[in-house]
Amino acid sequence: MNVTDEKILRGLLSLYLLREICISPKCGYELNKNISEKLGVVLPKGTVYVLLKSLFMKGYIQNEKVINTKGKNTLIYRITDRGNEFMRSHYQPLHLARGIIDDILLTIDRSL
Repeated sequence: MNVTDEKILRGLLSLYLLREICISPKCGYELNKNISEKLGVVLPKGTVYVLLKSLFMKGYIQNEKVINTKGKNTLIYRITDRGNEFMRSHYQPLHLARGIIDDILLTIDRSL
């Protein structure tokens, strides 16, 4: 995978994290589990946390320390208004990309 591929994947994963947090606040472990299940692969250790830190630094999410059911401190992530605006700003580009990606996949499927 080249640098451009990694940037695209990081961007999509960041948007997917925001989506998950938008649906309901979640801890990093739950986010990592959900994304790994969606992708069908286990992400490299720390990937989700690096992305969460980036989203936090940009003001797209906030976190709250809570005590989990095992009595341990856990960070719960929530989307901010800025994060919601960021997601909305990507609606049109993602919609256009979906059409292009569908066309590409259809062509690949036909050529197999």
